[in-house]
Amino acid sequence: MAYRLNQKKKSVLVAIHVLSVASWIGGTLGMLLLCAYLQNAANGEQLFYTLISMEIIDENLLKYPALLTLITGIMLSVWTQWGLVKHYWVMVKLVLTILTIMIGILFLNKWTVFLVETVEDLGFVALQHTPFQSTWLSIIITSSFNLLCLAFMTFITYMKPFGKVQRKNRKSKQAA
Repeated sequence: MAYRLNQKKKSVLVAIHVLSVASWIGGTLGMLLLCAYLQNAANGEQLFYTLISMEIIDENLLKYPALLTLITGIMLSVWTQWGLVKHYWVMVKLVLTILTIMIGILFLNKWTVFLVETVEDLGFVALQHTPFQSTWLSIIITSSFNLLCLAFMTFITYMKPFGKVQRKNRKSKQAA
């Protein structure tokens, strides 16, 4: 028989999961707003400090909460009646969580570092630099996508759409 959480442990794990998701959503929204603000920077120093703030948010309100969300989500799925592959909404959340984490690791982090390095090299003139502008736009689009994914995952958590995964019974097919 599989391990199941008692109500008190489940409540603690749900609270940790919700706090990590809230931090992840807040960090994503903060990154998006700061990135949008970059175009309004009045000077190189303001531009640089906005980018440094984005790096701090990336490091503290995106990476660790995203990882904690993934871990607690898997634990809640496996140790409750929902299961990891019993319901489509759980599987959709797992796939989207991994996708948004991979986008952050493979793209957003590197793009933010590129913007900081460009501003360190070029100063305020970086705003007119074409690679800076295209990277900035990529961060805006990708952060918006991630925020939509997080909102969608929150929505399906409460709506629980799509139903249960249908298991095909091979024995009954062979008998027929």
